[in-house]
Amino acid sequence: MFKRCLLLCLLLAGCSWLPVNEVGHVPLTEDRVKIRVGKSNKEDVTRLIGSPATISLFEKESWIYIASKEQTRGFLPPKEIDRQIFVVTFNKRDIVEATRFYTLDDGNDIVPDSTTTKTYGKDLSSMEELLGNFGRFPANKGNER
Repeated sequence: MFKRCLLLCLLLAGCSWLPVNEVGHVPLTEDRVKIRVGKSNKEDVTRLIGSPATISLFEKESWIYIASKEQTRGFLPPKEIDRQIFVVTFNKRDIVEATRFYTLDDGNDIVPDSTTTKTYGKDLSSMEELLGNFGRFPANKGNER
């Protein structure tokens, strides 16, 4: 009886531990608050919190720091349990214009659009595609001396 209880306890303990994968780096709060809007420049930001994970150049240059934690449950796909994103935006003179901090709660689920775009042209059958190439290429191509 003792062996069965011990085995049951070990099985339950094994189920309670789920591995967590951590990816990326977001600077600590105490380092983020040292960045001064309107005063700090790119060199200051790099010195204080390091280089970004990615740089966005859409409207204004933004440095993005991303960290994520995922929990894996056996054969199921991993589930994201935490996400932190810190964004530093610069003006044209490379001075910090704004800083923003986002978490997993700020994210939006995006549903991909399943419709397809109609392409214009001639729809050919497989036989038309095969036979359509006859006579298009010169007969002596590749046999020139």
